[in-house]
Amino acid sequence: QVSQNELDWFHQDSEAQMKKWQQEKKETRDNLKALRSTVKKHTDTNERYLKTIEDKEKQYNVYLNTFLDTSNKFANEKVKLEELIKKSQDDCQECEKRAVKAEMSVFQNWKETEVWKLSGTIAKAETNLRMLKALS
Repeated sequence: QVSQNELDWFHQDSEAQMKKWQQEKKETRDNLKALRSTVKKHTDTNERYLKTIEDKEKQYNVYLNTFLDTSNKFANEKVKLEELIKKSQDDCQECEKRAVKAEMSVFQNWKETEVWKLSGTIAKAETNLRMLKALS
């Protein structure tokens, strides 16, 4: 009878332990299910963020390439314009030199013309002076 009581206690104890383990097993399954759900949500969110990052990176690369192309075009155009400005300045200096030479030529011709006129006037005056001396 003592053994029977001990056996009953052991069975009761075993059943209580079994119920406890089954409850723990159920709670662990529920927790695992909840954790899997959370992991799935986080994985989906992470994938969305990765996709968004990839899209933004592609868009950034497009904008960067557009900027670099535009920048290069403007740099090339700037170089061309600077060359044109330099050429125009050289042409302007050349034109100024030619203008100065032309003015000098005009003044030289004007001087020679005036000297020639004065020489003619002097010759007439000398002729008149000789005539006056001859008449006197």
